[in-house]
Amino acid sequence: MADISNKLLNMLTEFFICEIGSKAIDGITYCMLLKDAKERDIYERYKLIRKQANEEGNTNDEIFRIYEVNNGYIFDMDLSIAKNISYEITKAVSKANGGETPYGDLIGDMPEKRRKRDIINLAKFLKSEFDSGKEQTEIALFSRNSTNKILVTCKGPNNEVLAVKYNAYALRHWDLENVNEKLLIPAGFRVSRLQPCEVLPYKTGVSFIVNMEQM
Repeated sequence: MADISNKLLNMLTEFFICEIGSKAIDGITYCMLLKDAKERDIYERYKLIRKQANEEGNTNDEIFRIYEVNNGYIFDMDLSIAKNISYEITKAVSKANGGETPYGDLIGDMPEKRRKRDIINLAKFLKSEFDSGKEQTEIALFSRNSTNKILVTCKGPNNEVLAVKYNAYALRHWDLENVNEKLLIPAGFRVSRLQPCEVLPYKTGVSFIVNMEQM
């Protein structure tokens, strides 16, 4: 883990407890906020984490990342930090219970297994879309769901309830480089552009438009 101060560790621990928790097992170390006055105070508080990290010389996005999209923000902490915090929390709980509660690295390699699985699932979906003649499709990344689906309900022009389903993945946008190199280019096509759109309702993921082209 990067060398950080107790002040920064406490700020990251608060973020972990409030936003991540057991989702870290699936490699989900991020959350989303909307550009909403009701969430402004939370945004300012989490923005201070990045500011503190920068002041301590961690300016390469190693510890805490912030991304902006049309209607909100993504906050993403490094997995190694999440593992360390999880370890310390379970250790404190075990101590409080007289040592009867097990503690340790409860996250292990499960995030990487989920990432590999989602990379394969994403590649399969994109190939299916491209093979059907589509050069553009929409997906959700930064998924906080345990499955590869996000269902969004909304009202149509006549107040009818509409359901929109997104194929969703617990991946970051930079994972598409790996998808291209390892799976899509060998199949004869690639993602040529990835355009972030918006934080989805209920903040379960972020929608992206994917453009694909023949190699």
